[in-house]
Amino acid sequence: MQFKRMGCLWWVLLFCFLWVVPLGAKETPKGVAKMEEVVVTATRVKEEPKTLPVSTSVITKEEIRATGAENVADLLRYVEGSYIQAYGGPGRATSLRIRGLDPRWVMVMVDGMEVNDPSAIGGAFDFSDLSVDDIERIEIIRGPESPLYGSDAMAGVVNIITKTGKGKPSASLSGYMGSMDTWQTRFSSGGKVGPLDYSLSASHLETNGIAKDDRYWRGSYAAKIGANLLENLRLEGTFRFINGDVQYDDFDFITYKTKNDPNQYKKTDRLITTFTATYIPFEFWESQLKLGMSDTRSKYSDRWDPESTDHSAWSDKLESESSYTGRIKKIDWQNTFHLMHRKKIKDTLVAGYEYREDEGKSTYYSVSASSWGFTKYKSRFPFRRMQLIGYYAQNELRLWDSLTLLAGFRIEDPDDFGGRTTYNLGASYHLKATDTVFKVRYATGFKAPTLYELYAPPNPSWWFLGGNRGLVPEEGESYELGISQSLFSKRISLDFTFFHEAVDKKILYYTDPVTWQSTYENISTVVDQGIEAGLTLRPFKGLLLKANYTYTDPDDREHHRRVERVPLNQWSASVFYNFKDKIKAYLGARFVGDRVDSYRKDSSGHLKPYYANAYTVVDGKISYKVSPHFEVFLRGENIFNRQYEEVKGYQAPDASWYIGSEVRF
Repeated sequence: MQFKRMGCLWWVLLFCFLWVVPLGAKETPKGVAKMEEVVVTATRVKEEPKTLPVSTSVITKEEIRATGAENVADLLRYVEGSYIQAYGGPGRATSLRIRGLDPRWVMVMVDGMEVNDPSAIGGAFDFSDLSVDDIERIEIIRGPESPLYGSDAMAGVVNIITKTGKGKPSASLSGYMGSMDTWQTRFSSGGKVGPLDYSLSASHLETNGIAKDDRYWRGSYAAKIGANLLENLRLEGTFRFINGDVQYDDFDFITYKTKNDPNQYKKTDRLITTFTATYIPFEFWESQLKLGMSDTRSKYSDRWDPESTDHSAWSDKLESESSYTGRIKKIDWQNTFHLMHRKKIKDTLVAGYEYREDEGKSTYYSVSASSWGFTKYKSRFPFRRMQLIGYYAQNELRLWDSLTLLAGFRIEDPDDFGGRTTYNLGASYHLKATDTVFKVRYATGFKAPTLYELYAPPNPSWWFLGGNRGLVPEEGESYELGISQSLFSKRISLDFTFFHEAVDKKILYYTDPVTWQSTYENISTVVDQGIEAGLTLRPFKGLLLKANYTYTDPDDREHHRRVERVPLNQWSASVFYNFKDKIKAYLGARFVGDRVDSYRKDSSGHLKPYYANAYTVVDGKISYKVSPHFEVFLRGENIFNRQYEEVKGYQAPDASWYIGSEVRF
C-alpha cells in the first residue's frame, strides 16, 4: 500500500515538473551567507544580536532549507548551549535543556505564543511533533527572560517565527522517501495580493520507526494571513494544527532497555492560534495587541497483550488508558516608545501588560491482575485554572552607536503566590577600532508551580498525598560575561561567554523516609556554570562554516551530585556550500560527551551513577537544481551509523537515507 502511495506522489511531482519547466522564470539567487540576522525575542524590538548584552542564536530559513531537517529539534541539536534528549526514534518524547537546566524552565513560543503544556507534570514542551513547516527563523535566547516573558522562561526562550507572505503568489510541492519505510509530502504557498498577504503549508509524514511496532504518523497544517489596512494599522492571524500518532515500547527497568509492545499508542493534537493588531498612532509610538491560545491534548492507550505485559513484584498491568488536556490563553498589550532617535543617542522603551491563563485536566484508568484477582484503578485530575498577570518594562539606551545599556523589570502576580519581581540589567560596548564587543548581563527569573504539582489528586494505595498547595515559585538568577570579535571584514567571527546560574527552591517529588508518603516540595538548589564558544567563517562567497563548543557543569546542591542527563562537553560544526545557486551541500557533525543518566542503588544498596556513553553523529544533504522550478536532493542522518542513545535505554535511529524532490510554481 505504501509503495502505491509513493508511486502516486512521484507521478504528481513529475507531472508538475513537466508543467512548470517551460515557464522558465528566473529566480533570485539566495545564499546562506547573505542573511542579515535580526532578532525580536531578546528585547521585544527588532535588533541586530551582535551588539545586544543577551546571548542569542538565530537559525535562518536558509539554514533550515539547507540542512533538510524535518523537525525543529533536529535544528536545535546544533545550537550552542542546547541539548536535545529524545526517548528513541521519530515521534517519541523530546525535550530541550538550555545551559543544562531543566526543560521545565525553557519557554517555547510560536509567533510569540507560549506552547508549553500546562497538563504536563513539569509543564515542559514536547518537540516530538513540531515540524519545520512554514518557519521563517528560530530565535534562541539563553539565560533568564522572565523580566520580559514571565514564568517558564527561567532558563531561556525558543521563539519560532513563521513566514509572512511576500511578493507574487507562488507555491511548492515536495516529497521524499527512504529509510524506515519513511515517506513525506509537503505543500506550501505564499504571496501578497493587494493589502493582503498569506502563507500556507500542509505536510504529512509516515514512518515505521526504528523497530517492530514503532509506527509514527504526523500531519501538520499552518496558515498566516495579514492585512495592512492603513499605513499605520496591520492585522494578522496565525493558525497551526498538528496531530501525531505513535506506537511506543515498554521500558524494562531490570535490563534498562525498551521492550516491544504492539498495542501501546500515543495520540497528540496541538492547536496554536494568534491574532495580532499593530497600530502606530505616532512616529515614536507603536502599540501591539496580541491574543493567543495554545491547546494540547494527549491520549495514551495500552491494551492487553499476552506477550508483553508490564510485570512488577505484585501484579501485571493488563491495560491502561489516560488522557491529558492543557491550554494556555493569553492577552499581551505591548507598547514601544522611541523616546529619542538622534545620531549619537537612541532611547527605546518597551512597556506592556500580559494576562495569561493556564488550564489543565486529566484522567487515568488501568486494570491489573494479581494473585488476589483483578484490580481496577481510576484517577481523575479535575479541571484547574491558574492566572498570571504581569506588568513589564525595559529600557534600551544606545550612546555614540557603541555603548548599549539595558534595564528592565517585571511584576508578576500569579494566583496564591503573592507578587514576584524579576530584573534584567545588561551592558555591551562595541570597540569599533578592532570590531570587538564586550558584554555583561545580570538577570533573575522564576517558575510558578504547575497545576499538577499544586492540585494532583492523592493516591493512598501508593502513599501519594497529592499535590502541595503550599508550594512557592522556583527562583533563579544568572550573570554572564562575553566577548565577540570580527576579523577581516567580518569573514571571521568569534564569540566567548562565561555564565553562572543558580536556581533555588527547585520543586522535586519527595518521599518521606519514615512514613513513605510522597508529595512535591521546594527542597533543592541547582548551581550551574560553564562556557560557550562560537566560530563563524565566510572565506568566500557561497561558503559558510559554523562551529560551537559548550561546557556545562550543573550541580545539585541538595544531593551533592551532578545533575542527570547533562553532558559536560559538547560541540558541533556545520558547513554550508552554495555553488552558483545550482548545487547546494550541507555537512554537520555534533559531539555529545559522557553524562550521568540516572542514579540507582547497586547490589549493596549504595546510590551509584549510571552513565550514558559519548557519541559523534554526522548528518548531510546535497541538492541539485535541475531547472529554476525543479530540484532533487539526497539527505543522510547519522551517516556513519553510530550506535548511540540520547536517553539511556532508548536507542536512536541508525544511519538513514532519504531521496526527494521539490517543484515550485
